[in-house]
Amino acid sequence: MVNIMYDIGILVIGHGSKLPYNKEIVESIAENIQKKHNTRVQTAYMSMNEPSIEDGLKILAATGVKKIVAVPAFLANGVHTLKDIPGILGVETVGTKTTIPIDGAQIELCYAGPIGAEDCIADIVFNRVQETL
Repeated sequence: MVNIMYDIGILVIGHGSKLPYNKEIVESIAENIQKKHNTRVQTAYMSMNEPSIEDGLKILAATGVKKIVAVPAFLANGVHTLKDIPGILGVETVGTKTTIPIDGAQIELCYAGPIGAEDCIADIVFNRVQETL
């Protein structure tokens, strides 16, 4: 049986930006996941910020996790979520599950889809409208 607290790591992948608040938001999302779900979470970035996706995978693997779920912190699918990130991860597409070698360990890697149009996203958008009025 898989113990989500110890056996699974979550890699939250951001685009990366020269502007510091982009990284701060991705870091905040990761911290909130870790606090709410008491699991191992690491951020990584496609470009311009550190750690890279490759380094983020290594950081999580070093904690002893058996499985990593890579989740792009993007609202919708696009070139980055459909081609760039899968290319870096060595997977085919969203929903792919495979095993990859990381520093001598065989780690199961699952690639999740972007955030999407969940009801909670609609609530966030509406909250922003209310805050603005």
